[in-house]
Amino acid sequence: MASLGPQDRANQSKGATAAAGNLLKAPGLVFLSAVFVLAAWYSQAGILLLAGLFLSTAGLARLWNRLSLAGVQAERHFKGARFFPGEPIGCTLRLFNRKPLPLPWVQLENDLPAGFRVDESAGRTGAEAIRRSASLLWYRGITWNLRLTVGGRGYYPIGPLKLTSGDFIGLYSRSRRAGSTEHLIVYPRIFPVDTRLIPSLYPMGEVRAARRLFRDPTHTIGVREYLHGDDLKSIHWKATARRGGLQVKVLDATTAFHVAMVLAVESFRENGILAAADFELAISTAGSIAAALCERGSPVGLFVNTRLADTGQPAVLPPGAGRSRVAEILETLAKVTGRSSGPSTAFLEGQTARLTAGTTVIFILGRPPDGFPEKLADLKASGFRLLVLLVGGSGEPALPPDVPWHRIRQAGDLAGGSAP
Repeated sequence: MASLGPQDRANQSKGATAAAGNLLKAPGLVFLSAVFVLAAWYSQAGILLLAGLFLSTAGLARLWNRLSLAGVQAERHFKGARFFPGEPIGCTLRLFNRKPLPLPWVQLENDLPAGFRVDESAGRTGAEAIRRSASLLWYRGITWNLRLTVGGRGYYPIGPLKLTSGDFIGLYSRSRRAGSTEHLIVYPRIFPVDTRLIPSLYPMGEVRAARRLFRDPTHTIGVREYLHGDDLKSIHWKATARRGGLQVKVLDATTAFHVAMVLAVESFRENGILAAADFELAISTAGSIAAALCERGSPVGLFVNTRLADTGQPAVLPPGAGRSRVAEILETLAKVTGRSSGPSTAFLEGQTARLTAGTTVIFILGRPPDGFPEKLADLKASGFRLLVLLVGGSGEPALPPDVPWHRIRQAGDLAGGSAP
């Protein structure tokens, strides 16, 4: 919500004032005052009357303008802070005049980031900024319900509201900012993913183990009575309430595949130019795979040598599971920019300590960066399982022969599970 805060109300007389013409500014009024005095001195009744009328009107207008935004409160509410591309974004604007002086006119403006549009009524083209105007009597308010849309993912700042009002005949106007900057997060597009995209050597999701390696906290296959020594975290409280005695969860025996996705930003640049369409498809590829893996309870991580839109730091999310993991990854991907924090091979060198041997590392690239085949060989020798996804382009990449790869040219390739 953006609203007129205490500091705004304390400084409401400090808004920027604009005059309709040079004669209404201070030098012009001083000149007219001199004319008024000279007309009175020389008994020029006509000039005296005109100058006096103009000065009195200007004085009343300046006083009204000075008080126009006093007691005016503006609020902005977004119905949520996280959205998907194309999803309607509800926005409510409220304007209140909390003083005994009416507002002959008031205008509320809010610039929107590139890509945002306001859905107007039928027959009108969507605007790229919010502009609303009204007239308010004393102690009255008005509400506008808007719907915004945005076409692409990103981390979007929505700046403060701009209020403009003035006197009753429009000689002077006064404007002021209200509220603060809010940020909306638009996730990348998510597409269906075929599990055959990941080779059967390390399948997507989970498989049943021949012997109990560890218990999977994401899959409960039943309950039993509590025994001394059971972990209190495994208590099934709903079953305990139903049966009247402590019950603990019986967890499925599985092995979970840890997955780390590595998105190399510089691999989508050629001669310093970012291949924007392929880059966005790569980000959606990472988000789609993460969503499919998280749905199956697999621990997933994300590493991107980018400069995030909010912190300017690279994206580093070690593999983890849980209900919030997919939201964390999608939110991080929404903040990814085309600015690289450095070579991906050097970046990954500093992150491999966060990965355990046996982790499946999925590289998402535009084209293999310098030194990439050697890096793959080192990772494979260290016990990591590898998969390379090349987004866009064509031809056979220069990769070690034992490293599987796929080429993604469109969203449908994620669902096809096709071979290279």
